[in-house]
Amino acid sequence: MKTRCKIIQMSAVLMAMTFFTTKIMSQQTILGTTNINAFIEEAPSVPNSLEAAAKRAFGSNPLQPDMQAMDNFYLPYEDKVNRKMEEYQQYAQAKMSATGSVNDYHAQAIQDINSNPIIANMGGYEKIKQMSEEEAKVAATQAAAQFVADPFAANGNQSAGMSALYQKVLNDPAYAKQFEKMSEAEKEAELRKFMANNQVVAKTPAEMQQQHWPSGQQQSEADKIRNAQEIQLKIVEWQQQLTEVAQLFGEAIHDIEQSGLTHDAIQDEFRKKFAAIPEIVMGEGREKDPALAHPLYIETAEKHRTRAAQELKEYGIAMAELSSRYQSIVSGYLNYLEENKQKVYGGVSAADIMHSYNTEIPLVSLESSLVGIGLELSKWSREFTGKCASWEQNYLQAIQNYQQ
Repeated sequence: MKTRCKIIQMSAVLMAMTFFTTKIMSQQTILGTTNINAFIEEAPSVPNSLEAAAKRAFGSNPLQPDMQAMDNFYLPYEDKVNRKMEEYQQYAQAKMSATGSVNDYHAQAIQDINSNPIIANMGGYEKIKQMSEEEAKVAATQAAAQFVADPFAANGNQSAGMSALYQKVLNDPAYAKQFEKMSEAEKEAELRKFMANNQVVAKTPAEMQQQHWPSGQQQSEADKIRNAQEIQLKIVEWQQQLTEVAQLFGEAIHDIEQSGLTHDAIQDEFRKKFAAIPEIVMGEGREKDPALAHPLYIETAEKHRTRAAQELKEYGIAMAELSSRYQSIVSGYLNYLEENKQKVYGGVSAADIMHSYNTEIPLVSLESSLVGIGLELSKWSREFTGKCASWEQNYLQAIQNYQQ
């Protein structure tokens, strides 16, 4: 009978382990599962010619523009990126929906408050809540005095030697000055003298086990804090890198658009030449001589077109550099994640969230934004394509209107 009960118990344990393992496997993190660089590489750049730009922006006939042409080209890619980013958002929402209730956060907040040594000396949050204002003032004064008198005991360290040294420094001004002038090594030696008188208290095995358990918990907490700090610093570092890359790109675009014979300069030149064209009688009024004005319109449109073709080429180079720099940051992020995935913590308890132990959610947000780089590249491609295409359209319109 006993053997049968044991077998049943073992089966139950194995079933529980199988369920637990299956549940863990089904909740694998989304982090590192996307080929982000492939999304960035796939992002559409600018066309390689003005003719192609005009077709992308306006359809087959720029003089009879299709207003949906640009969306028809870009939306399939942009929708794909948005769907992938939506996966990250849904994952984060599912994670956060598993966090504690309001009561859990309330209990954790009280626990954090009670961890303050002065609050603990006052009897804790619940006891303080029952005090009158006057009682709370008296209790706070006494608790503060107790903490000042023996901060080691308040922090759970009841070393007689440490307390004796502290009291000596506190109550003997001459000794305090002498202690202040000591080197770190001398202070350590002085502390050892005081601690030499500590009484050695033998602990039972049960007491030693009880002491070991909290220390293990403390080590786990320390690891969480250390890993969280490291990952938070890395996130800031990656964000700074992304910002620097964007700034470099902005500077490159500014240089492209402001160097050489700009579109503004071409227009200024046109206005001066157009003003110098004499007017002639045309019907019932006077107009600029078409024989001189029409060739000027075409000449100016050709200059804008030449300028736009050069800009389009340089935009493409700048976008390729931008894509490469972004991919370098993404590769650095993915390499770090691969080498340090054991440091990523996905706990969603009240303590995990309130103390910022959870590093998975911030990384999910970062990784989603890295996927979203594709949308940024697509946006720039749209803008540059549209700008350059408009000058091709302008040229074709001038040829149609003014060519003899």
